[in-house]
Amino acid sequence: MENRQIVVFKLMGHEFGVDIKKVLEILNYESVRPVPDAPNYIDGIINVRGTVYLVFNLRKRLNMSPIEEIDGTKFILLYLKENKVGLLVDSVCEILSVQEEAIERAPQVIEKNKVSCIDYIVKQDNRMIVVLNIDAILSGEENLFVQGVSDEEDYCSNAE
Repeated sequence: MENRQIVVFKLMGHEFGVDIKKVLEILNYESVRPVPDAPNYIDGIINVRGTVYLVFNLRKRLNMSPIEEIDGTKFILLYLKENKVGLLVDSVCEILSVQEEAIERAPQVIEKNKVSCIDYIVKQDNRMIVVLNIDAILSGEENLFVQGVSDEEDYCSNAE
């Protein structure tokens, strides 16, 4: 039986996770350059070794209160569909190896209400970790916004 690995992070004291296969890197917080006309949960962009990442404030995206402190805040850089993005999270806890028997489907009530950003739930050692479906974080409209930012970046780099 194959184990899954997830990156466990915290938002408002609660543990969440993402599949490690999607994660490129984890970075300490740095200042974010704002992007005009972005949805309110997109904080802006960062430049990491020449690659521009669109930064999603995951608290805002999941309708949680915005973070007040920057101390300990991290970026989880990953692939979201075909784009490279950063998730702003309160802290990153660990990389956890999860056995299949610790994995549970999201409850039916949640599925009926179309909360599609939950992939599954891990129950392990008195912990309950909500593993997010990163591909579902973007809806069609937001995906077009991200694509537009990528196109603009390509245009500007080619215009020089």
